[in-house]
Amino acid sequence: MEAIEFRVSPDGEVYFKEGNKPERRLTRFEKTVCVHVLGLIHDKFPGAWARLKTIYKPKSNGPAHMDPACFAMIDRFIRCNFGEHDLLTPDIEHEILHFEEVRCPLRGKYCPDEGVICKPQSLIKLSPAEREVANLYLYGETFDEIARQLGKSPQTVKAQLHSIKKKTGAKNCREIIKVMRMHNI
Repeated sequence: MEAIEFRVSPDGEVYFKEGNKPERRLTRFEKTVCVHVLGLIHDKFPGAWARLKTIYKPKSNGPAHMDPACFAMIDRFIRCNFGEHDLLTPDIEHEILHFEEVRCPLRGKYCPDEGVICKPQSLIKLSPAEREVANLYLYGETFDEIARQLGKSPQTVKAQLHSIKKKTGAKNCREIIKVMRMHNI
């Protein structure tokens, strides 16, 4: 699956655009998209998967995407993480998820699922210093620029990126960006 962009219309319907195909309303009959999103939630965000299963209680008989509860899980995950219609980057591109800051009146202290379903946390844990370095690296900063901004030596930044590379399982520093986006780090 190459690229998918989701949006929630003013009347509350979820629409998607897959690659160059025309935009369509998301229903449980959109097997390819639903199975793909369900698999991504299951594989990459086990905390979100577990919470969604407790809320919607899917049944195990028949294809998962046809189960109304499974479709509700997919719908909720999309609404909480990809509902804005931005067209800057696709929401899902190959296996990389580009989470969006979705406007929701429950964001912050009122949402019991913040950090679980909405903006789900990855299983990969970085220290605050590593996260700071990784975020700057994600935005295209070089070792020297990161070091200058954080008041560290370039060798320290390189060591932290090496640690991040080991924790994320990335093969090289460039792959850190891909892994971080895949896992919403």
